[in-house]
Amino acid sequence: MKQLIILPGNSLKNKTWGEVMLAHYGPRFDSAYMQSYEHWENDESVIDFDVELVKLRERTAPLFEEMETVVMAKSAGALLAFVAVAESIIKPTKCVFFGIPFDLAAEGIFKNDWSAVENFSVPALAFHNEKDPTADYRYTMVILAQYAPHIKLVTTYEPDHWYGNTDVYDQPVDDFFAQPLGT
Repeated sequence: MKQLIILPGNSLKNKTWGEVMLAHYGPRFDSAYMQSYEHWENDESVIDFDVELVKLRERTAPLFEEMETVVMAKSAGALLAFVAVAESIIKPTKCVFFGIPFDLAAEGIFKNDWSAVENFSVPALAFHNEKDPTADYRYTMVILAQYAPHIKLVTTYEPDHWYGNTDVYDQPVDDFFAQPLGT
């Protein structure tokens, strides 16, 4: 059995991104879950990683023993995934990331300790818009090359941080999903 976990970005508009991904990729899986962040409900502006890690553990913990799990995560959701894997909260078999804002997380989340990225051993694919105005492309490219060279970076060319054009991602995602685990 296969499970999909969607971890959207920080702002409320990313809920729409998550719903787009869920509708498009969810039918390829036996079950799918999208994390809805507490700060969306409380009109707060920033994700609380501690709250969301607890929620993610409660929602997904029983599933990992039984299922192959894929995480698709955008922006702050990608950062949440790195931390959740480092803390053994989730144990995905594959991850697909969109617009990882390492530049915004260097001091606040990782505190310039990149071990969560360096020790990340899950097969992963990362899409990043070259002209992303939110998450610096070159910074992400350097961090992945230095700490996680096994994560395949796919350069995309939209001038935004939306990452909702599934036509751009379908072929690389399908190819990645088709790869046997361990390759």
